[in-house]
Amino acid sequence: MKRYSNTISAVTILSTLFFIGFAMEGYGNSSVKNEKLIRVGAASEDITPEPGVYLAGYASRTEPSTGIRGNLFTHVLYIEKDNERLIWIVCDLLGFDYEDVQVIQNILAEKYQLQPWQVVVSATHTHSAPTVQAIGSEKETKYMNDLLYPQIFKAVDRAVGNAEDCEMILVEGYSELAHDRRNAPVPGDGAAPNPDRSKAFVDPRVPSVAFKKLDGSFKCILIQYAMHPTSWGDLNMGPEWPGATAISIKKSFGDSVEPFVLQGAAGNLGSPKRKATPEEMQSWGDELVASVDEKIKSSEASESSSFAVRHQTIRVALTVKNEQEVKEEAAEYKKIYASNLRILENTVLPWEKIQLQRLKDGTADHIDAQVVAIRFGDHVFVTTPFETFCHLNRECRKHVSHNVHIIGYTNGVYNYFPTKDAIDQGGYEPQAYLWYFRFPCAYGALEQFAQDIAPLINSTFINEE
Repeated sequence: MKRYSNTISAVTILSTLFFIGFAMEGYGNSSVKNEKLIRVGAASEDITPEPGVYLAGYASRTEPSTGIRGNLFTHVLYIEKDNERLIWIVCDLLGFDYEDVQVIQNILAEKYQLQPWQVVVSATHTHSAPTVQAIGSEKETKYMNDLLYPQIFKAVDRAVGNAEDCEMILVEGYSELAHDRRNAPVPGDGAAPNPDRSKAFVDPRVPSVAFKKLDGSFKCILIQYAMHPTSWGDLNMGPEWPGATAISIKKSFGDSVEPFVLQGAAGNLGSPKRKATPEEMQSWGDELVASVDEKIKSSEASESSSFAVRHQTIRVALTVKNEQEVKEEAAEYKKIYASNLRILENTVLPWEKIQLQRLKDGTADHIDAQVVAIRFGDHVFVTTPFETFCHLNRECRKHVSHNVHIIGYTNGVYNYFPTKDAIDQGGYEPQAYLWYFRFPCAYGALEQFAQDIAPLINSTFINEE
């Protein structure tokens, strides 16, 4: 697609510059001999642009940003254990297009002698960051080329360069901050498709992986939670609750600690309040960190820092519409967004064109999703390129006995991923495929996905010789 061409050429140039004069200090010389130890590097870089860029996440927001409520960051975690290696990038952004993820993966894979799937690119899904994914408006390619990519690569360089032996601590907290916005909404969420609160389902777990240096201080604290960052929505940039959680990590564990905050399966989950104040937002981050803080500080390191990374491409079925249905649906969207030229030109018209072409190509009926399973001890984090409903965690437990945590918004974001019940109920999420230039996920696709990823999850527990 035309909109990617400038990004790819610019990043290729950037990668060449990054190769010049780089010394891979510590790379490939892991001193890990003790089974208790794991080699860890971590770094962060600011990715906040000046106001004036367009923000992603709300179709009603048609003006460029005017201010900064909080700085945006890219955080990088580098892990090395025996023959296993991983670069994991998470950015305070709504999400990435997979084509751009591939650019990042290929550059870093070549530079560090990795396979592309050993580079994982996640987003926190904040709705108050620049548009780098083609959802509703044109991508901010100048921001991507001039600031985002250089800072990502800089953070990766630093993380690989400062890798050192660490011990690993695994704990799990509990928080009821998130709510099921489809069955138990807060004011501002809109009407629920099913107002029966007994059917509401959330994932209250707060898994955390702490990496402790040999001098007793902490290197990096990883925290994951499932909850949409949709509590501002004005023209100010900010990382929302993931950023507040990162701040709280530093308050609790020291300013030198690198925070690594991951977004879970939050497709159906909203935050406690719309239009929250910065103080309220910070209290949410404090609560999430408090749920694991003392457990981390009082726990002994794991006797075995088991670590494994596996990947698989899994085909996800879509509900295909015919040519006439596409044209009729596009006509309805054109009426709805007739007064919003940005959405009309950047979303509705491309959606119609892309879907008609996919029908001709025979590619309209599926998504090939890159899935990565990352094991730390007895916890397995499974990345998905979807706004997947948190029910996917529950579905996984039908097929595996391991402690699984689904991570959304990773290696691209293709679509909402609803349950069969949600499709039956209707409402926003099952019908939001317009923004992703796709057809909706097929009935039962989420439940089938849980079954399909079970062998991948199990494979992370097979000892490699």
